[in-house]
Amino acid sequence: MEPMSRRLLCVGLLAALAGAAVAAEPLEYAVKAAYLVKFPFYVDWPPTAFATPTAPLNLCVIGEDPFGSLLDDAAAGQQVQGHPLAVRRMKNAMRDAGCHIVYLGADVRPDAMRGNGSLLVTDASASGSGVINFVVKDNRVRFTVDDELAAQNGLAISSKLLNVALSVKPRGSR
Repeated sequence: MEPMSRRLLCVGLLAALAGAAVAAEPLEYAVKAAYLVKFPFYVDWPPTAFATPTAPLNLCVIGEDPFGSLLDDAAAGQQVQGHPLAVRRMKNAMRDAGCHIVYLGADVRPDAMRGNGSLLVTDASASGSGVINFVVKDNRVRFTVDDELAAQNGLAISSKLLNVALSVKPRGSR
């Protein structure tokens, strides 16, 4: 093979690989959006977490939003124990924002939201210190759970969710 042909082949392969990476990213966030709307079915919040029995369960994206409409589409029409699922987006973390689930964008530190009764979800590659941390392993979106941090936030996570986690940091481990 001539050097010019090799270069063109390499450029073509790199372009194809870059295209595959770009195509994989929306799929990754579609899977994460699906997880975010299913997590509340396996979490119990304290009774004081909701103003009324039919108050919305607020899923808040704080900081950089990688989901676009994927999260809104996944949450559309969902209800959890009589609470309609509402998606909210905020630039800054506010402890009293009424968020039940908080997805922190890569640009937000999790310390601002600890101990406020929220199910804190992060990407392990970014901050990785939430109650649930997304991990991409073997090209699959998985998650780890810090059940001790969940207890500190007043949350009870179902054993069904804990059993499918990649790893679990148990209660009483700190």
